[in-house]
Amino acid sequence: MRNKTGKRYAAGVPALAALAVLLGALGTLSGCSVGAGAPDGWRYLRTDPLAVAVPKTWRATPTGAVLRGAGGRTDGEVTVSAAGETAAPGSPGAAPGPDKAAAAALATARKEWLVFDGHRGEVLSYVQAAPDGRRASRTEVRLTDVAGRPVTVRVWTVDGATDGLVQREIVNSIEFAEHPDR
Repeated sequence: MRNKTGKRYAAGVPALAALAVLLGALGTLSGCSVGAGAPDGWRYLRTDPLAVAVPKTWRATPTGAVLRGAGGRTDGEVTVSAAGETAAPGSPGAAPGPDKAAAAALATARKEWLVFDGHRGEVLSYVQAAPDGRRASRTEVRLTDVAGRPVTVRVWTVDGATDGLVQREIVNSIEFAEHPDR
């Protein structure tokens, strides 16, 4: 740009940087109105002992939520299971048993540790086929509840059925529901 005398000058680089930081902060704040990590338009499912947020298009089930695709096929699922609870063998929420494919997928899973309401949890991310054979991305969160009992949250979506960040946002929304009215 040129000023009145015709000399060139920089158009306020520090001011533009400050504006970019401000807009980034506003964007971050506006995306978390429901709870920690839960974007607008999501709802919390209260399962003992956790609450997990899912998009409104997902349907609640007794142990979490399910995403239905074309023809009623299951395109994704969230399950919460506490110690002593087990899903029906062969169901999408069932714990991996002696299945070699499940064992291999978990052995090669990307592992990280996150803190959920002050409780440290292990997060495993891996790829394993959905029950109908389609490729699915999976995330498994292993943590302990307030009483020290193990709890597992499993999230999976068929590749291409949702935005790539949906699983991460579901995991980020996990919070402990010590009180039923929380």
